[in-house]
Amino acid sequence: MSKLIFECKNVTNRSSDGYINNINITLGYSEIHALIVKNSSEQKVFIEALMNLLDSSNAQGELWFNDQFLKNRKLSRKKIAIVHQKPLLVSNFSVAENLNLTNIPTRRFLPFINWGKIKSKAKRNLEKLDFQIDYRTKVRNLSEEDKRLTYMTSVFLQNPEVMIMHEPMEGLSVENATKLYNIIKQFKEEGKSIIYITKQWEDALKLADRISILSKGTITDEMSADIAKSDPQRLLRKIEDYNFKENDSYDNDVKSVLDAVFQAAEFLTSEYELKDVLLLLAKEVTRVMKADVCSIKLIDEFTWSIIDDFEIKNNKDVKAQLTKEAILKIAKGNDIYYANQNDREFCSLFEKNHHVKTIICVPVSIRSQVTGIIQLSYENLYVYSKEESKYLSALALHAAIAIEDTRLLGRSALLQESHHRIKNNLQSIVGLISLQKMFINNTPDISIDDLLDSMINRIKSIASVHNLLSKDKLGRSIINVKQIMEAIINLINDNPKIAIHLDLDDIFIPYNKATSIALIINELVMNCFKHAFIGMESGMITIQCKRIDDYIFLSVQDNGRGLPEDFDIAKADSLGLTILQGIVASDFQGEMNFRGDKENTIVEIKLPTERIFLHW
Repeated sequence: MSKLIFECKNVTNRSSDGYINNINITLGYSEIHALIVKNSSEQKVFIEALMNLLDSSNAQGELWFNDQFLKNRKLSRKKIAIVHQKPLLVSNFSVAENLNLTNIPTRRFLPFINWGKIKSKAKRNLEKLDFQIDYRTKVRNLSEEDKRLTYMTSVFLQNPEVMIMHEPMEGLSVENATKLYNIIKQFKEEGKSIIYITKQWEDALKLADRISILSKGTITDEMSADIAKSDPQRLLRKIEDYNFKENDSYDNDVKSVLDAVFQAAEFLTSEYELKDVLLLLAKEVTRVMKADVCSIKLIDEFTWSIIDDFEIKNNKDVKAQLTKEAILKIAKGNDIYYANQNDREFCSLFEKNHHVKTIICVPVSIRSQVTGIIQLSYENLYVYSKEESKYLSALALHAAIAIEDTRLLGRSALLQESHHRIKNNLQSIVGLISLQKMFINNTPDISIDDLLDSMINRIKSIASVHNLLSKDKLGRSIINVKQIMEAIINLINDNPKIAIHLDLDDIFIPYNKATSIALIINELVMNCFKHAFIGMESGMITIQCKRIDDYIFLSVQDNGRGLPEDFDIAKADSLGLTILQGIVASDFQGEMNFRGDKENTIVEIKLPTERIFLHW
């Protein structure tokens, strides 16, 4: 049995729109073969030739399906479908009727149309493809985009084995284009195949297994998608006659990259900070790749959050911040990721984008675990070469070695630091007990049980930090603030009638600041449980923690009794508030504000990140 499901052999066609001559294209099982045709007239001529051959009309060339020469019109229409650029629909029919035109259900034993089945089938299939279209609407009343989606749905419902798609993404929103990408990939996973005809080489790189280029009537090149991704300049030379300036300083570039690698190696064999190595590599990548900005982002593999970001900028106006979903997608791809503004999904990749038209990313992996991403941003359109892809891969590997070496040192350092850390925290506990002794004289009515409970909770909050650090399999000296807060709330929350709503970002901080954060959240939440809901049957505590630009924002709000009318934090005689003020002001040089009314209390704290990450 042949490895090919479909073949075009010596397809030739001439019309007023142009000509194609001896076009040969093959299509394997479960393959997407993209045919890039920049000239719309040539696209039209090629589609016209295929239609003539499928209809057994007088046309030059041959079509083969599963090693059979297609002479049978019925066979070809059942097995092969063409998705035309312009939707082929009946305007006066409803969406449901159009979706069932090729297979109209009738009632059992009677030649009457089963309208209920038509509607239910249409509704079910639109929901399956996640297209938000009302099956009852007349086609003439649909938007142009919904007409395209309805038409493509009708073709997929025919369940062909080979689909020839002509500019299927044209006119689609980002959301619907993404849905169609997924449908096409699912179609391929079911063992079916597609010839994908398009002008957009970016779409071809994203979807295809193989790429051919039709230009001036002939196939000028064919390559695997992997080769095209490693050397997109080769692809563009064939498509658009781009003239890329050859790198006259190739030898100098190679020497410079080697110098950077050796310099990085010297860092690694001496006492160094990871920041020094990654900034060195970022600087080198920026120069070699002619980027406006290069950043190397360290990623937590469990939450896909950015732990740290080392950035070199040649252009201060350029900034591109990827979404967590985009980072996850790029990391899972485990290969160079390229996107420019012509890509329909481009805008959806970013949380923030200022003057960026092209990004190139490469995951930094250690034993198949992604620990970072190198991201290049360009103000203009840019396409990398085969040599540049090698540079990126080599420097990504070196960044991975630097990160892994730091982790190994970190595991060793953690063992050495454990006694020192315990000593410091024991001193903190002694300090807290001493403060408590001082406040006993000012609060003689407080019970011994309350005093002990307060101290136990503070000690438990410190212990929770140690517990989380001990569970870090990667041996890093960092901790997720979100995990600290969740652990402490689980310790404190012993009243099922008080609901706690959490809105927490994944924010990673050095371990030497973790105990202070733990004590802050312990005091704030304990204060709510002790004082906010006296005489109330139920209540709600809302906790927010966000990283906003150059500070961490923490907010704790309750819907309890509210603040006393004469409340003045400066005059408050409370150990908890004294601890809070001391940590916020002394440890972080931050700000803390109380506000509220008779029905709620809000405490807002801002902690500058420069104080948190100062010694990281």
